[in-house]
Amino acid sequence: MNLTPEQVAEMAPDPAAAVAGKKLVAVKHWPELGRSSVALWGKCQGSAVYQVKVDLANLGYNCSCPSRKFPCKHVLGLLMLAAQSPEALAEQANPAWVDDWLVKRRSREETQAAKTDQPAAQADAKAQQKRAQQRGANIRDGLSRLDLWLKDLVRAGLAGVETKPESFWEEQSKRLVDAQAPGLASRVARLSSIARSSPDWVGRLFAELGRIKLLLHAHDRLDALEAPLASDIRQIIGWNVSQTELDQTGERLDDTWVVAGQWVDDDDRVRSQRSWVVGRQTGRTGLILQFSPGGQPFAESIVAGSEQMGTLVFYPGSARLRAKFVHREGAVATLASRPPGCDTIEDFLAGVSAALSRQPWQNAFGGVLRDVTFVRRSDAWLVRDGSGEALPLAGANHWKGMAISGGHPCDLAVEWDGHRLRHLGLFAAGQYWNG
Repeated sequence: MNLTPEQVAEMAPDPAAAVAGKKLVAVKHWPELGRSSVALWGKCQGSAVYQVKVDLANLGYNCSCPSRKFPCKHVLGLLMLAAQSPEALAEQANPAWVDDWLVKRRSREETQAAKTDQPAAQADAKAQQKRAQQRGANIRDGLSRLDLWLKDLVRAGLAGVETKPESFWEEQSKRLVDAQAPGLASRVARLSSIARSSPDWVGRLFAELGRIKLLLHAHDRLDALEAPLASDIRQIIGWNVSQTELDQTGERLDDTWVVAGQWVDDDDRVRSQRSWVVGRQTGRTGLILQFSPGGQPFAESIVAGSEQMGTLVFYPGSARLRAKFVHREGAVATLASRPPGCDTIEDFLAGVSAALSRQPWQNAFGGVLRDVTFVRRSDAWLVRDGSGEALPLAGANHWKGMAISGGHPCDLAVEWDGHRLRHLGLFAAGQYWNG
């Protein structure tokens, strides 16, 4: 493992945990420390002696402390110590308590894989079919009600929409949740953020309403569409892809995957993590989504600015964008050379256009813009490539990026929503920096 202390700090569930972890970056707190090719471990002296273990294959961790934060300060402290003073962890054989944990961990992973490989027929097929049919009926009813609401909204015009309270949009979103269409519910809820968001908000709102109408029309013709596009529509509405379907129709791809950028959204109920990865050999871009309800840890430790060999499986559909790891090989390594990406903004936008031609409801496009510079113009920030083309940046303060790059060209990990770029990470002078 060669992660930086800054990357470890980004793994913390909150700033307080990161600060607490930094306080443990001293050998005096650790009466026992060690590393092997597969694990890091240590015993941390606190109010008791806690056993801390880290699996280097995927940065899985465990601590015997009672903390409800994941990772806890002891795990963060061990990782920071290993990053800052690797010589403090001598290479040696795993102690028995570490081997026991690794064996149980591998056993759980194998058991889980075996469960997901079992055919769905082992469940009550008739009951499943009945639930699916009932949900389908609920969704159709919910979409029909939404269609009437859209028609009334457009017929009345958008004059005065900017004065509507959030509850105006939330009511429609909640109705879709009740209709078991959570994906579309989230899309409708986001409409409230468009009003008054920019001088061209009316056009943007009409465009999004048009995409939702197109989605409803496509759902009515679901059986007549090609299977990949039909799968996309079902996922946008809110149907989950089963493990069986993912195994049968998902696309698997081996590569060295660079985690180019990442951001976490926390709505106080569910934390969501969006990690954009790029394959070094294939140049393929993927989006790994993870969700954490009730303060629980994310299922996998995925660190921005790292890379690792492994296998991704891409979810079925025409977009083939969302993905998840099915296998990770070797240790997680800090990004040491520039990530693959687009050499011009025109190339990046051409990729966006191609993606939209396959699936017009995509609203986020990730990637790496290479050799771009930060530009401040009036009160706005832009990124500009060598040909002079530029795109606007979201946010009002990008002085840190300007300072790190020194105003020189750098490689920028971004997420594009069709209007603004979200700055996720920066690679300059042989080093990665979080956005």
